[in-house]
Amino acid sequence: MVKYLDINDNGGVSMNKNRNKNIIISGFALFSMFFGAGNLLFAPALGEAMGKAFIPSMIGFITAGVGLVMMGAIASMKAGGSILEASSIVNPTFGQIFSTVTVLAIGPGLAIPRTAATTYEVISKGLMPNLSPVLSSTIFFILVLLFVYRPSKVVSNLGRFLTPMLLIVLGIIIVKGFVHPIGTPAEKGIVGAFGIGFEEGYQTMDALAALIFARIIYDDFVTKGYSDKKEILGMTIKSAIIAGVGLSVIYIGLVFIGASASGEGISDLGRTEMLIHLTGRLLGKFGNIALSLSMALACLTTAIGLTAYVGEYFSSLFKNKISYNVIILISSVFAAITSVRGVDNIVAISAPILVALYPTAIVIIFLNTFIEHLGKRGIVIGSIVGSLIPAVNTILNSIFGNIDIFKPLEDILPKSLVVFSWVVPVVVLAIIFNIIYKGKKQTA
Repeated sequence: MVKYLDINDNGGVSMNKNRNKNIIISGFALFSMFFGAGNLLFAPALGEAMGKAFIPSMIGFITAGVGLVMMGAIASMKAGGSILEASSIVNPTFGQIFSTVTVLAIGPGLAIPRTAATTYEVISKGLMPNLSPVLSSTIFFILVLLFVYRPSKVVSNLGRFLTPMLLIVLGIIIVKGFVHPIGTPAEKGIVGAFGIGFEEGYQTMDALAALIFARIIYDDFVTKGYSDKKEILGMTIKSAIIAGVGLSVIYIGLVFIGASASGEGISDLGRTEMLIHLTGRLLGKFGNIALSLSMALACLTTAIGLTAYVGEYFSSLFKNKISYNVIILISSVFAAITSVRGVDNIVAISAPILVALYPTAIVIIFLNTFIEHLGKRGIVIGSIVGSLIPAVNTILNSIFGNIDIFKPLEDILPKSLVVFSWVVPVVVLAIIFNIIYKGKKQTA
């Protein structure tokens, strides 16, 4: 994460021109940033829910949870390395609003509370059944504040051991799950599995995070002596591929394991309970203990990094009129209160928010990735306006209830494409606005 991810092991500015080594280091760094313990909860639950339809749903999940993430990192780099620059392709005001909303979502609004809730659930269900959620959350955020107020290499060093430990445990689980499957995938009559998996991939929030984390990789390449933007972009693409392959392998394994248990009658289990149950089936009590401890500590390091970023972002936004320390305190208190709701409740709250936010993020990613072809002013404005319709739909539905602007489209489109109904207004408005702006200055 921001302050605490030590990518450059040389302790200072390195002029090492060994490109392959630097690409591999940055690839693992990107992987560790996106590889949050909370993300592990979604893949097995998706596989269990899909049963025999796990393959198309897995492809959809990886498309959103990995493909968009890698594109997001590349898009951010092409824009200059920050979410503000990427989203300012429309104009600076929109960029500021979108980046602020995104930071709130992956910060105290959704992602940070989820780390605390996940920590409580893996410890209470795997190790300490009588643990109080309030006590767990209080201790969790006291530790977060201690580390964020007093930056230390302890977190960075912990991360170096935690990620390998978690990967080893997961590797054993995945290999065991393939060699000795829990069962065979059950028929669940799922239609539109790809779209379901794609939308479930929103819950990782990594496509949003990619627009932020790319800056860390960019700055690291600069400190290592690289200055040519095209060279840095090429190295970032290769680093992103390394990270993407790692994430894909883990998601494939976990979705399959969930699908292999789809006939076990465990659909009523929460996401955390399901992961612990599956681990117990494959590795026994020791597996649960190892998974619980490594996941809990990984959640802590993730929360520390995100909290630090939130403090830096908003203190800069307010031009230090509100101090970094005050912001991280407010963020931690808010996240602590929200975390007591539990993982599944936080996911339920986040689902409509992410459904509203993700289309705009996807459009921003595509506009910046293919700026040479999509950078015309009319296309940019039209597609962004179209991408905001899901947000409007979510707001109207929350106020008035039972309102769905996309219902006419959903009735026409095949079931497998319903989740992509928002693409229609994006394309239509991009064409209309491009015609309107034809003959005018078209550069975004």
